[in-house]
Amino acid sequence: MNWIDWVGYLAAALVVISFVVSSDIRVIRTINFFGAAVFVVYGFLLNVNLPVIIPNVVIACVQLYYLYFKKAKSA
Repeated sequence: MNWIDWVGYLAAALVVISFVVSSDIRVIRTINFFGAAVFVVYGFLLNVNLPVIIPNVVIACVQLYYLYFKKAKSA
């Protein structure tokens, strides 16, 4: 196993952790964003593996949108 594999494992772990770490949606989205970002790096380390890069760029953008641009609805 090489260091690139470990980058993939880190990305996967961050995504999994984002689903179990908290009930605070901002924490979930933040951790999930970092997981997707690491997956994008991993995709580039795999010599531009587009099936890894494209969906994770989309996921990262969605998370950023909800974290910084979408206003929370008042309850």
